[in-house]
Amino acid sequence: MENILQNMNQRFISIMREQEGVLGAWNFGSALHGTTDKFSDIDIVFLIDQQHFDRIDDSVTEWLESVSDRVIVCWPEGFNSKAIKNYGYIVELEGRLFQYDLFLINQGHADDFICKIHYTDLKTTNIIFEIGDAVKQIIQHAPKGECWNADIEHLIHTYWFHIHMSAKYLLREDFFKLNGVLRTLMDTHTSLLLAAYDKIPWGGSANKLHFLDEEKKNHLKKYGCVDDFSLVRVNMLQSIGWFEADVEDIGKPNEINLNKGLAQTVKRNWVLQTEKV
Repeated sequence: MENILQNMNQRFISIMREQEGVLGAWNFGSALHGTTDKFSDIDIVFLIDQQHFDRIDDSVTEWLESVSDRVIVCWPEGFNSKAIKNYGYIVELEGRLFQYDLFLINQGHADDFICKIHYTDLKTTNIIFEIGDAVKQIIQHAPKGECWNADIEHLIHTYWFHIHMSAKYLLREDFFKLNGVLRTLMDTHTSLLLAAYDKIPWGGSANKLHFLDEEKKNHLKKYGCVDDFSLVRVNMLQSIGWFEADVEDIGKPNEINLNKGLAQTVKRNWVLQTEKV
């Protein structure tokens, strides 16, 4: 993370600490989990007293402008509510642009599901500042993170259903519908791998995938759609083989119904149907 961005963040924190109703702050994202690098942005959460929530919400952009050269854009998240606000900022500092993600949690609605995501596994060592024990009280009720969990038999059925569906889009050369199916196939294969190998009790699938074996991650990259449909077919055949191998490796030790008859039937039909692509 760049010093110029960290310095701006410290100036913004100083302003927030002075505001009545700001009860504390903690890091979120890569800083919370110790995975920052030189490309990381800032993710910071502020706990706000319910009576002051709207006033603070109305003022944060102005305060951020006062510690940066200018705010280029403020992007409000779609889930914003009376319980939580998340603003993604692009700020300019010395002619360069940086991302700054700001979260405001309404103390009176801290048990909201989206709020809880932003203090899952929070520890006292993560606190930047607090008034009294406001953040420590949140920590007492902080949910624990979980490793990935999925119904593997359902994933197997999902995968082969969408393999069958993909054939008609390959034959039609329908890029957009095929692209949607390939995304589902990649997500399904991802979920299978994470259900077996995930050991990281935080983050979504994109975070968790970073900790998987490099070879497995490279296999997932083959699900991308391009407008060379013969290449897509070649890649899909490879991906199908890798999925079958992963199902075998993961399912057998867990005594899961691998439904090999389904796999063989759908794969054979798909190969024949698409052989002229």
